Amino acid sequence: MSATTTARRMAAAAAVLAMIGAGCGSPEEQGADTARNPAPTSATTSADAAPLAGFVEPVDGTEGTVTYQAELPQLRGGDAEVRDRFNAAMRAALDDHLKPADDDAPMTIAPGVLPEDERSAVSHIGTRAVAGVLVLNIYVDRAAHPFNTVSTTVIDTATAAPIMITDLFADDAAGFSALVDGINAEIAEDEKLAGQSAPAPVADQLAAWVPDDDGLVVYISVAHVLGDYYPITVDWDVLDPVLAPGMREMLTA
Repeated sequence: MSATTTARRMAAAAAVLAMIGAGCGSPEEQGADTARNPAPTSATTSADAAPLAGFVEPVDGTEGTVTYQAELPQLRGGDAEVRDRFNAAMRAALDDHLKPADDDAPMTIAPGVLPEDERSAVSHIGTRAVAGVLVLNIYVDRAAHPFNTVSTTVIDTATAAPIMITDLFADDAAGFSALVDGINAEIAEDEKLAGQSAPAPVADQLAAWVPDDDGLVVYISVAHVLGDYYPITVDWDVLDPVLAPGMREMLTA
């Protein structure tokens, strides 16, 4: 073998060894390199991983004879199906009030405010449920005064399905009765509510509700001077005997 050929083979071998050494450093060296040059993370992945977060979106417009402004509870982040279902339900609650008055009189809708400065909000974000409250103040032209309305939305984060008042109890009749008894007890203890009546134990009159850490919050109809609607919280301990299995855990997790 000539000296030239031997030199060429030794140079090639040295190049191969250099390449192997560069790709197979010690674990410490590889870790340091990874820290200096982390793997890229796409913006989509980061956005998808963001947890659900609530905010209030100002919206306004005109629908026929109805002019409106509202503070619309909305979600961002989290599971897209849950987020979209909640956002659509809150928008649908607003749209329900954008229909013209019976006599087509001009109507103005503004953000509403209840006693204790309670306003539209995403009121609960848990691991199994999210909830929101939409409060509107409505004035129909030539009416004596404006009035407040309340709409609520509660969504199961596992299924993206709405949770209705009829889903809460093992037996509707027993559950509604216990809930109204709890509301009556709270009314009796609140001087501001003296003379106010509790709702009837039927789904339609108990439909405006959201979960809270302390209990079930029901927005009951009251005199206009009290804000038209008033939030009353019935403790979970009071409702435990009539709740469907696992419902309390689902609404408070």
